[in-house]
Amino acid sequence: MGYNTPNSGDWEGELPMSGLAIRYWGVRGSVPMPGPGTVRYGGNTSCVEVRTPRGRVIIDAGTGIIPLGRLMTQPEEFGLVLTHLHWDHIQGFPFFLPNYRKGHTIHVYSGHKADVSLESVLKGQMQEPNFPVNLGGLPATLTFNEVPKGESFSVPGARISTVKLNHPNEATGVRFDVNGRRLVHLTDHEHTPEYEDSVISFCEGADLLSLDTMYTPEEYEKHVGWGHSSWLHACHIAAAARVKQLVLFHHDPNHDDEFMDRVADTARREFANTVIAREGLDLEL
Repeated sequence: MGYNTPNSGDWEGELPMSGLAIRYWGVRGSVPMPGPGTVRYGGNTSCVEVRTPRGRVIIDAGTGIIPLGRLMTQPEEFGLVLTHLHWDHIQGFPFFLPNYRKGHTIHVYSGHKADVSLESVLKGQMQEPNFPVNLGGLPATLTFNEVPKGESFSVPGARISTVKLNHPNEATGVRFDVNGRRLVHLTDHEHTPEYEDSVISFCEGADLLSLDTMYTPEEYEKHVGWGHSSWLHACHIAAAARVKQLVLFHHDPNHDDEFMDRVADTARREFANTVIAREGLDLEL
């Protein structure tokens, strides 16, 4: 486990010899929150990079995808999985430099609610007057793929399983199973009884579970129905699913570094092997 800054480039070009590795590029929910109070954990919105022995898969395109894209200078074919299409998970896409480099092939996947197409949403945020470059004018080759929740699909370098999550307009959780290692990433999700069995089964025996924990238990009581969980929900899921390591993710933008330190201390009393996601955190399974 490392805590290199995400623009260091130390991870760039390296693939795990076996199993899986994950790097966190953006760990906030809702809006970016840069500033002196978030220096240690980071202020960018959701983006993680998963490495397999055969390539990389990017999950979500919040503002965290922007520093990642600056390092991707060589032509590459890879998958970009959007867990859903809320703003904090796509707002970095127009600024993702591989979009502007001929030779990159980007396969974009999403398991959002099927009342609008993936391509139309990304096209809409890049139309005038929102943005000066339209989606159709990007030099990279892009494909757009709708993924029914609960089904598996293949991307360059991996096969991914999915599960339906409890979130407004719906969201999709993803799981990687590679060479006996299991990595699960669930964001955004509100843990309620009707989702308990499916989510715990999906996470069963994971080596690493990365989970939306936007609220404290006290804050959650004021935000029921908003589509996010507390760190206590996450500890319950991790214990019930016999997860080896829990990573708390999708931090509330109002929670500064000192607040997150307190969350870490409290959560570890419930589930000892708990880590707080921060920008630049690398974990290899």
